[in-house]
Amino acid sequence: MERQDLFDAFSSAMRGMADEALLGGRLHPGRVKSRLLEAHPPEVSGDGVEHMLVRLAADADLDAERIGDNLWALVGAKDVFFVDALNPRFWLLHSTATADKLRRLLTRHLLTSARLDQAWFSGEHLQQLEGERRWVRSSFSSDTLQPNESGAVVPRRWRIQVEGESPNDLLALVSREERYRAGAALTAVSSRLSEPGMGSAEVAADYQGGFVSSGTDFHLVAGVLWRSLDRYESYIRALEDRYRLGVDMTEAGGMSIDGDVALIEFPHDVEDLPALIANLFTCREPFRLWAVPREVSPGQWEANAVDLHVGHAITLEITSQWLRVLLGPHTCGNTLARLVANLQHRFDARVAVPLPSPA
Repeated sequence: MERQDLFDAFSSAMRGMADEALLGGRLHPGRVKSRLLEAHPPEVSGDGVEHMLVRLAADADLDAERIGDNLWALVGAKDVFFVDALNPRFWLLHSTATADKLRRLLTRHLLTSARLDQAWFSGEHLQQLEGERRWVRSSFSSDTLQPNESGAVVPRRWRIQVEGESPNDLLALVSREERYRAGAALTAVSSRLSEPGMGSAEVAADYQGGFVSSGTDFHLVAGVLWRSLDRYESYIRALEDRYRLGVDMTEAGGMSIDGDVALIEFPHDVEDLPALIANLFTCREPFRLWAVPREVSPGQWEANAVDLHVGHAITLEITSQWLRVLLGPHTCGNTLARLVANLQHRFDARVAVPLPSPA
């Protein structure tokens, strides 16, 4: 099967027409759900991807079938999930199965693997979704990291969806208010796409790398997905290029250290630093960090952590004003992206990690 054939099948599904001839009718009519995933196959090749997918599919009681050039189908009794691994590190997963079935596949089988993680978009990445903006969504909860926070500086909980004309502008207006700016994290956006002679589609994207598409033409959607993947890959590799620490031997027999320390300055002081420390290193979602932190001086903590995605090392130094992150020489940039995105939704929406502006 060629990609164009698969995109044609998705277009038909979005228009409410099921293709009974395709994999036994397991591609159901309805919206197409897509996820951007970050993978670490045992080797960066089609064979490495296939080896990884076969094992993941078996765990989920699915059959992995290669259906095209770097295209796989994970086939179940009633549903099918397609994996496009043209980029062996950054995959696109597509399905017309229900949202609940896709969520169960991800949370119970795929994302439990240390070799697989979802993408983590910052608010800036979501703003780059193309098309005419239909709505924007903001949600925030400080209960995970700061359960005892007073709410005077940061909203405890926040959820809003803005629809209509120029929804970005209205959310930006709200986020300028002192009372709300820390909680105005951009969680999801929706845009309408159209092109003469092709049709139209509406795409919604969320900060966890999820996309939902409806309309008449999936080819428009595919372009948006691939451009989003390219931007995200550039972001992750830029994080790795700048912040991975490594040691090189010089010609004179000495050593030189490459890489910077990622300094994240907190937009507001941490109200309960011991609580943030305790809740950040629990191994649980969404941070997936394990460590035994220690207070190295009054008000300053250090944690030599393990990221449960790939199992690489990461060192964090934390005070009530800032967080410093030191990536090991092989630590995945997705670790830092996940940390930033979840701090935006659980600590302060204005959190950011410095990166050079794209050329």
